[in-house]
Amino acid sequence: MTVEDLFIKGNKLFAEKKFLEGLGIYKEIYLRFPKNLRLYEEIKKKEKKYKKSIYKSYSKHEIEEFWKLGDTGHAYSVIKILTSNYNKNSNDILTISLLGNFYGLNKEIKKAIYFQQLAIQKAPFESVFYLNLHETLRKNNELEESLSILYFSKILSHRDLSIDHKIAKLSTSLKKYSQADSIYKGLIKNKKVSKDIIYSYCSNLIKLKKEKETILFIKNYEKNYKTDEILKSLIGLAYLEQKEYDSAENYFLQAIQLDNNNANLHTMLGDCYERMGKLDKAKNYYKISLKLDSNNKSTLNSLASLNYFNGNIDEAERLYKLSINYDENNHDAKYLLAQCQLAKSNYTEGWKNFESRWFSHSFNSRKLKSNLPKFTLNSENKNLLIWGEQGVGDQVLSLRFLRDVETYTENIFIKIDKRLHPIIKRSHPNVKFFSSEIDYKIQIDSQISLVELATLFLTENSYFSKNNDKYISGDNLLKKELKEKLKTEKIVCGLSWISKNNEIGNNKSITLEMLKPLLLIEGITFIDLQYNDTKIEKDRFFNDNSIKINGVDTIDNFNDLNGLTSLIEICDFVITVSNTNAHISGALGKKTFLLLPKGKGRLWYWSSKNNKSLWYPSIEVIEQNVAGSWNSAINKLIKLVKENLIG
Repeated sequence: MTVEDLFIKGNKLFAEKKFLEGLGIYKEIYLRFPKNLRLYEEIKKKEKKYKKSIYKSYSKHEIEEFWKLGDTGHAYSVIKILTSNYNKNSNDILTISLLGNFYGLNKEIKKAIYFQQLAIQKAPFESVFYLNLHETLRKNNELEESLSILYFSKILSHRDLSIDHKIAKLSTSLKKYSQADSIYKGLIKNKKVSKDIIYSYCSNLIKLKKEKETILFIKNYEKNYKTDEILKSLIGLAYLEQKEYDSAENYFLQAIQLDNNNANLHTMLGDCYERMGKLDKAKNYYKISLKLDSNNKSTLNSLASLNYFNGNIDEAERLYKLSINYDENNHDAKYLLAQCQLAKSNYTEGWKNFESRWFSHSFNSRKLKSNLPKFTLNSENKNLLIWGEQGVGDQVLSLRFLRDVETYTENIFIKIDKRLHPIIKRSHPNVKFFSSEIDYKIQIDSQISLVELATLFLTENSYFSKNNDKYISGDNLLKKELKEKLKTEKIVCGLSWISKNNEIGNNKSITLEMLKPLLLIEGITFIDLQYNDTKIEKDRFFNDNSIKINGVDTIDNFNDLNGLTSLIEICDFVITVSNTNAHISGALGKKTFLLLPKGKGRLWYWSSKNNKSLWYPSIEVIEQNVAGSWNSAINKLIKLVKENLIG
């Protein structure tokens, strides 16, 4: 529909006095054609023609007294007065609006939303009414709805740059970082731009992974603000994300010198030391931060994470809950709390908090944009869409639940990494795939992410004992070819020693040199399962030690997961760190030794009982005794390999 068509449609609705619907069309014009100046001319005309003055049923002094009562915890007293007046005159718009605001202050969200929506219906041209509703929805974590309402306020007050800032901040909260960046770039052109906007802009840039741009911008901007501790901390954060820890430490220390009582600055420095592996220093700065502000959610989250990765899950859980008590919309804490609870097999609470991942800045997957209802076990579903989230390893972990969901629907359509298609097809021949865009011509009844299938079927650990067989397989013809190609009488061990995870890959990875005592064991052919290029490391290791790690040049371990799966299946056993290969090997039911870090890099689903993985009974978990040191784990691995496979 062209912009002219939209104007015709909108104007027709206004002529019919369907004001909200008309403004909805104008909002669509703003979103699709933001530079169209005619829009604001049309809104002025409509306001002049249809906007009515609101009767001031309360004096300025009376309203000030209401807010004094509300601010001192007596919102309900105000509500009683307003309700009495509303019962006398249900068309008093000011009373209706105030009722919405004070119900919100009293945390009676449903009533707040009801009256704020009613105020909008009765006075659809009042920009502030949309702002009120936006704020209530935002506090209630209805962020998409809040953003949608905020745009109404924007078109009615298009010169108000504070609304642009609200839109940008909300876009950041929704992880729409590029959208927020575009708005901020317009705002910072203003010579009188506030520091709050500068701070928000730089923070969003860091989330957008534009650290160099952040550093350059601040260094140019701070020439006039050399004593601004917030700007220095933001440069520190940018360097921290670039893993330039010394520079990050330097800027955090400078910021603390400027404001030694700022709890957040001490937390940032603690986070820097945690990344550097200086855990005692990290813990010390977290404690300083909590002395300054015992309710600081960032500090509580960081200290909780430190405990979680070091195996103190109960303490981590306590700290995350404390953080959430201070801020019920603390999505980062809820997502991390979910991992604690799931690691302890508390699936009821764990899956509930797991939903917060979509709003957590530490979670990188995108949610499918769809108006389709979410799949439940109670609904009637003929055609179900299952879509992928998170990495390939997490998706392989969740493929087990396809056989559970098949009994609840006639047809399954899958939108997932195409490298997994042939693997899924072998076990589930009736599924249908969307390689790129979803064909909405097909009548789909509901949708759910592959990972979320676990929330429906994994409610207690007895699930694993009832479903402990393998659930994927390799290609039989390809397996035969690979066996002929290898032609070895030795025991074949698939080897995977690197994780490429951007955040915690280094913590999970190991080197061939560290594995040398294992690789010296005779009678084993080691096959490279790594999905990254390892040629340089393998050649150097061979030149230094005359130990060869064999590659299979007909298999592209990264792009050909079907071939990789087949290669893993012909191995006698697998040794791997925590990466995609661990999941594939476990899903195949292959005897596997998993080298697991203690500390950062330990993931919740590697919970074990008697060193056996709960999710994959064929995997034996070998964990570090000390974070960062693989010596004891490798010694234990060598002993197990000799006992179980060499004899």
